[in-house]
Amino acid sequence: MVAEKKTKKDPVLVVVQLSGGNDFLNTVIPFTNGIYYDVRSYVGHKEGESLPFTDELAFHPNAEPFREIYNQGKMAIVQGIGYENSSRSHFRAMDIWHTCEPNAVATEGWLAKVIREIDPNSSNPLTAVSFGKGLPRALAAPGVIATSVDNLDNYGLMTSI
Repeated sequence: MVAEKKTKKDPVLVVVQLSGGNDFLNTVIPFTNGIYYDVRSYVGHKEGESLPFTDELAFHPNAEPFREIYNQGKMAIVQGIGYENSSRSHFRAMDIWHTCEPNAVATEGWLAKVIREIDPNSSNPLTAVSFGKGLPRALAAPGVIATSVDNLDNYGLMTSI
């Protein structure tokens, strides 16, 4: 008789950073708020097109996988994130978003700091993975191991392990 292989399942944090012109109000849509349809008549979604996941919020029509994960209780939506005294600069705002440092230009990303706390000796060869072009600044810090995969078709995953 073969013994079952048991693995430890640590909690996993997945941060979905949708860059490149993503509009939060068209990703998480306040579909019951008439003001949304009034002020977004050209860029908003028509009533009935979105995928409701609460009594007031719905996902973009192409975000069905997000809704499934949310409905399983494995995803949280955090709205209204911001910081005081915005410079109104997109580039500075992105810098602050990735480093969580509003008062100076930082050299380390906030996720990299978390990784260093979780694995201070870099014992795990794969603590962080980014899927997309380049490594996000949030994952950058000296001595922190983070993998960046820009094309999943060219990357082998051994899912049977």
